[in-house]
Amino acid sequence: MYCIDASVIANSIIKEEEHHEYSVKLLLKIKNENIPVVVPEILIPEVASALSRGTQNSRLSLEFVMGLRKIPNFIFVPIDAEISDLAARFSAEGQLRASDAIYVSVASIFNVKLITLDVKQKEKANEFIKALTPLEELGE
Repeated sequence: MYCIDASVIANSIIKEEEHHEYSVKLLLKIKNENIPVVVPEILIPEVASALSRGTQNSRLSLEFVMGLRKIPNFIFVPIDAEISDLAARFSAEGQLRASDAIYVSVASIFNVKLITLDVKQKEKANEFIKALTPLEELGE
């Protein structure tokens, strides 16, 4: 099981981005092996924003994120008081940005690895959980 940051999902769609091939490989592995993925609800607007900015195509970004909800092994976690309080702690103690701390909180609660392409998030998250890039997780 994984928690996957929006950076990896968006990177898998935008072919011109660095590390695109590894994001695609990891997501294909997740799909083919039916590996469960927990993500905070904020994934949807974060991916929509990244795709819209990266492709200049709002229709494509909205269609894509609505499709994410239909992936059976993706579990969308609402931001409740437990996640919010834990994210506040991670933000304060680890100087994580708020949205990054939410992903770290979800990964922590579910005791799973966080997969991200955000260098600062990965570095700071590793104080609390295991955080890896797609390349590192694939072991290539």
